[in-house]
Amino acid sequence: MIKNSFNFINTSKTTPDTRKISFLKFVCLFIVFALLVLAVYTQTVSAQISESSLFTDLSKTVGFIMGQRFTLNIIKAEYPNLALLAQVAESEFESSFGNAEKNINYALQEILEEEYPEFLETLEKQGSALISSQQFNQEVATNFIAEVELRSRGEIPSPILETLLTYQFIDWPTEEFTLGYNRVFRTKNHPKAKNVDFQIRYPISWRPEEGERPNIIQNFTSENGRGLEGFNLMANDILLLPDYTITDQDLDDLLVKTELRGMVPEGGKFISAKPIVLDNYKGAMIVYDYIGQLLDLTITIRSLVFITIYDGKTILINCGVSALPGEEGELQERFNRFEPLFKMIATTFIIQDQYK
Repeated sequence: MIKNSFNFINTSKTTPDTRKISFLKFVCLFIVFALLVLAVYTQTVSAQISESSLFTDLSKTVGFIMGQRFTLNIIKAEYPNLALLAQVAESEFESSFGNAEKNINYALQEILEEEYPEFLETLEKQGSALISSQQFNQEVATNFIAEVELRSRGEIPSPILETLLTYQFIDWPTEEFTLGYNRVFRTKNHPKAKNVDFQIRYPISWRPEEGERPNIIQNFTSENGRGLEGFNLMANDILLLPDYTITDQDLDDLLVKTELRGMVPEGGKFISAKPIVLDNYKGAMIVYDYIGQLLDLTITIRSLVFITIYDGKTILINCGVSALPGEEGELQERFNRFEPLFKMIATTFIIQDQYK
């Protein structure tokens, strides 16, 4: 049972049916408005990649891998008794991030084109000279091998870790999450969370940023903030009469397909909807397409939205994949690739208040 202490109908002669209708209308109108706001404010703002910052991160990461390889080669040559340990550590790192190195080099080739071979040669010379100038002894070599073992398990500084994870799992985004490369975001004491304490997990390679618009608690964007995929968290109070209690029947009436279809913003294309349960609370899952305008750019978005009602609040997890002009044909394939990840993220949603 959920109670709310805010007035929505300003008459003392409302009937239960009128109150119920007002509840349904308010929630539907809020969700329509929320989805419209979120559809227009897509991840594509950050996805218009600054090539210079991307190049910087890619270069740092390649340099990091090269420096590690040069150092391990020196250890294997100068300390034969550590050669096997060094080889094992190198193999573990390769197993964890070998795919990332290949994909990062492909990305650098696309950016640099014919200048790529010269860039790589210069980077190798500089890295080799720098590592060769360092002083090694048995203890330093042993500690470095241990450091590489930790790196193979993800103990790597930012933004190198985020870059490695992005390119390691670029074709299998669910793998990053299932292998444990995820973090927790919690809304406790957050000013936009409407006093609801809930948490959710997100992939480490997805950059979290404070939501700038009202009611948007947090944005999460793939590729360390540069990607075309992401999700937002949103919460809002449901305004009802002080003595009105939202019943299970109210929720059942709200979460039927006809009502859910009506929550899609005007101009959006409804695809599917069905009731779900989020952390023991009734909710819904809606999929729809929306074509939005960002300045002179037309963007196509496919959204997967998870909705639930808790303690007089509507909580939304709005996930989406965006396509820039000319790339609309790729939207379905990319959504199919990220839909399982979005659902995994939603399953980590926990309302901590209910366990106090």
